Amino acid sequence: MLGRKTLLINPPLINGVAFTRQGRCQEREEVLGTTKPPYTLALLATLLKEAGCETRLIDATADRLSIDQVIERLDREGFAPTLILFPSTTPTLDADAAAMARLKRRYKAPMFCFGPHASTVPAISMERVPEVDGMFVGEPEDGALQLAQLDSVARAADVPNLTWREPGGPVVPHRAHGSFSKFLTSPYPAWDQLSLSSYALPLVNKPYVIVETSRGCPYSCDFCVAPIHQGHKFRERSAKSLVDEIERSHRELGIEYFYLWGDTVTLNVKSFSAFCDELIARNLPVQWFANARADNLTDPAFVHRLKRAGCWMLALGIETDSEEVRKDMVKRLEREKIEIAFRNMRAAGVRSFAFFIFGYPGETLETMERTVKYAVELDPDFANFYPAVPYPGTALYDKVRKDGLLPEGADTDWAKMEYSYYLLNGNGLNGTVVMDAINRAKRRFFLRPAYVTRHFGDLMRLAMTKQGVAWQIVSRTLFGGRVVDAGVADVGTKEQSETRAMSA
Repeated sequence: MLGRKTLLINPPLINGVAFTRQGRCQEREEVLGTTKPPYTLALLATLLKEAGCETRLIDATADRLSIDQVIERLDREGFAPTLILFPSTTPTLDADAAAMARLKRRYKAPMFCFGPHASTVPAISMERVPEVDGMFVGEPEDGALQLAQLDSVARAADVPNLTWREPGGPVVPHRAHGSFSKFLTSPYPAWDQLSLSSYALPLVNKPYVIVETSRGCPYSCDFCVAPIHQGHKFRERSAKSLVDEIERSHRELGIEYFYLWGDTVTLNVKSFSAFCDELIARNLPVQWFANARADNLTDPAFVHRLKRAGCWMLALGIETDSEEVRKDMVKRLEREKIEIAFRNMRAAGVRSFAFFIFGYPGETLETMERTVKYAVELDPDFANFYPAVPYPGTALYDKVRKDGLLPEGADTDWAKMEYSYYLLNGNGLNGTVVMDAINRAKRRFFLRPAYVTRHFGDLMRLAMTKQGVAWQIVSRTLFGGRVVDAGVADVGTKEQSETRAMSA
């Protein structure tokens, strides 16, 4: 069996930089102050074990391990993988593939990757990273199980959602988009194979795990890779199964904080209310946070129910003050409902985290200035301001290429397709203009005397519990600190890895 010994690995730091590679999320640690636990890898570990495979689950990013250290650990444990599976993203693909190639050469094991980038441009990606034997398109679980149970990699064509490379031959395109057939009855992830203390939640400095509530997003925001990766059909697990999973993690692992994972967790008010009621009934001493949409939070009673069920914080994508720009983004969200949502959260005692996008095509310095004022008026507890990123495969990517807003070479500069860079150029906007506007926005939002007074305790806790991350944010916002290039793989020695980790 090809997957009789399967290594499930989150690749290492890239030039000292920690990235999240979970689901559609593909950002640096400093964006949210933490790298997310690799839920998909933990889920795959359970599924493969149930199928008779022996697995090792290693998060080289969270544990700050170099490839040399990974090899030392595997050799020490006598585990020589016959199959290597790893997640990757648009900005990390080149570096991830280079790092994983060392494991492939060491153990003569084929390697396959999954993630949002693999789902959007698999054929182009396979040509670019010839070390990779295949990429799962869409949700990877069913495909990974099929692959692991094959007797040889030569039968990779049997896996419909796999774009793969014939040995010494061409890249063969996938035949179907992957969808996890048993999602509604997902098993318990193999969190016991990870050091959960490596995932410390900002402000509270406590470990947390992900509980996946739903998959699929019915919306069509043109900058988002989520529907490409998981489709538009909204699927949600039952209230009982979710609370059972939370209760087990609390009982067996001592976890008090949970990230309810889904693109729009609160979309179905009826079913999510049932989840809240189940959590309230069990009286578990836990708290949770999640992504939501403002137009799901206009009922005060619903928001208060969330709070009673342990809701600690909700993250909302507001994107911009401009109704015209939101319309261009295909972001269907009404201003009035946004304002009601923030009032309801404030009244219920639910913390709010608002996201805003700068530099979307059609924007001007004036519209970005209005967005900053709008952010101050909404006054969420926390906010972040991002540049528009044209991820390959999205409608935004097609739009900016068609309109000539991506300079020559920028469309293939995948390492810079993340929130530290702005790649577009045109209509008076470029990298310098937009990134300067973002830093001004952060200063205006966070350095308000009223904000500092109200959140002084939070700011001090962040500074104390996430010192490296806090310094990166402050130095870049206040002083225009240098962005560490993440385009080079950390495939060096153990000593080099330790030096880079300490400097990060």
